[in-house]
Amino acid sequence: MTRNPIRTLPDQLISQIAAGEVIERPSAVVKELLENAVDAKSSAIDVRLEEGGTARIVITDDGLGIEQKELMLALTRHATSKIYSLEDLESVMTMGFRGEALASIASVAKVSLTTRTANDDHAYVIDNTAFDIKPSAGDFGTRIDVQDIFFNTPARRKFLKSASTEFGHCIEAIKRCALANPQITFSVWHNGKPIHRWLGGSLDLRADDILGAEFHAAKLPLQMGTDLIKLDGFIGAPTASRARSDQQYIFVNHRFVKDKLIHHAIKSAYQDVLHGDRQPIILLNLTIDPELVDVNVHPAKIEVRFRDSRAVHQFVYHSIKDRLAHGAGQSNLENHDAVEPVSTATSFTSTPLIPNPVSNFTGTSFGQSLRLNLPVNQSIKSSMDQLLASTPSISTSQNASISNLKESVDYPLGYAIAQLAGIYILAQNHQGLVLVDMHAAHERVLYEQLKDHLGSQIAVQSLLVPVVMNASRLEVSLVTENQALLNELGFDISTMGPEQLGIRSLPALLSKADPIPLVRSLISDLDEIGSTQMLDAAKHERLASKACHAAVRAHRLLTVPEMNALLRQMEMTDRADQCNHGRPTWVQLRVQDLDKLFLRGR
Repeated sequence: MTRNPIRTLPDQLISQIAAGEVIERPSAVVKELLENAVDAKSSAIDVRLEEGGTARIVITDDGLGIEQKELMLALTRHATSKIYSLEDLESVMTMGFRGEALASIASVAKVSLTTRTANDDHAYVIDNTAFDIKPSAGDFGTRIDVQDIFFNTPARRKFLKSASTEFGHCIEAIKRCALANPQITFSVWHNGKPIHRWLGGSLDLRADDILGAEFHAAKLPLQMGTDLIKLDGFIGAPTASRARSDQQYIFVNHRFVKDKLIHHAIKSAYQDVLHGDRQPIILLNLTIDPELVDVNVHPAKIEVRFRDSRAVHQFVYHSIKDRLAHGAGQSNLENHDAVEPVSTATSFTSTPLIPNPVSNFTGTSFGQSLRLNLPVNQSIKSSMDQLLASTPSISTSQNASISNLKESVDYPLGYAIAQLAGIYILAQNHQGLVLVDMHAAHERVLYEQLKDHLGSQIAVQSLLVPVVMNASRLEVSLVTENQALLNELGFDISTMGPEQLGIRSLPALLSKADPIPLVRSLISDLDEIGSTQMLDAAKHERLASKACHAAVRAHRLLTVPEMNALLRQMEMTDRADQCNHGRPTWVQLRVQDLDKLFLRGR
């Protein structure tokens, strides 16, 4: 058998191979062209699609345009105005930088580019058939017309889905760009019909325009960080979680990314307020010094790599966790005022809460701290007795009317009126009526107390016989490098050879787990994100179970002082908005809501 000789590939084939990495479907063309329009400092972008983008994609911007003398290079591989040196590559702030997008598109589709700068008297046009530059009519900016994608690679075209499916992917790409750049106006057309128009403005308005009423009702503003690293945008209240992660938009320096590290940090932050595989709503941009993040990881530029992944993980994790712990109700009350609910029922079942008592009522006198130190096995009766002992007594007259409430201490959750069906506490505050699920509320109170009493010293369970684990050299190296951390977490793991580890002890909370899969998973976390969140998750799961069993059960009759004691404790507890399974613990019905139920004022 003879060997084929080594030969240089033709430029066209090289471009088509490169296009396979960048241009998977019409939405990838839309993404690349939108990023170029953003880099051109555009204030308005118009997107026109035909047959879901399979027949035609036309994107027009009012940006800086391209100089006539540079037009020939615009469709050439590895030609770009974004970077000129390795130093530039290490601190990229533009969306594009590889100089591959237009050349890749031009290798698999028919492309015409019309552009005009502020210095030109008229526009110029070039296409990828003749490569001649000609004068043309056109406004300031750039118009790129892409037709018949994959016309010259029929095998690739066969992999395209229906026009409606491809259109859906294109819309998603446009949404991502629009959410990352709320200052830009976007217009979207399909088959000659207007589909969307999002005017430039704030991220708040853009999020409402694109993600709709559900996101508006659930979003909690978040802004954390310094000049070096900052996280801003919105996270969703746990009570508005979804079965899918289709409303999670994560950006790094305004670039949409799918990053395992950030998603793990988000999941960890929500771990004790979401149940099962429920997914939170997220719209966040992580702004970080460009020298601390590598965006040149994949041709599609959807993956990034952080120089200090552990620090980024912890920053995102703590930012979201702290926001969930404090003030989660404030945003929902403001949103409730701003939007007319679809129905009265929707207005008080889908969105929780009034302002968080700790962060928004710091000027109010709560008397002595009501945080309790209850052991796990304490009875419900003892639990309620201690609550009562530390809570000011509430007279019947204080529950009588709104006017009396104004004269008394303004507790955020108000004062108990009655118990309904042995399940719910009815309370009155200045807003109106508060409904509390007493089991869910008490469960959260106990859970947070148990977390507070997690000792700094982790209990360790020694194994009768050390477990020998075959490991790769990388795994052995990671264990050696992280011995101090592993010991702190309750793991005693030693090196027994170049590719063997000995497991001598585990944390007592995890002692029933299979040691080898557990340790392998831990090492994988250390390698991937340098995180110890898996251990916290295991501990919190045990605590949540204990809190659920210890909380006051449904159908137990409570006195008014007992109900008030629980309300006061909730006001002093972080994450009191939802139980450990992600369900709301209480909802607010304003007087205006009650008026609507009875058609008052009509």
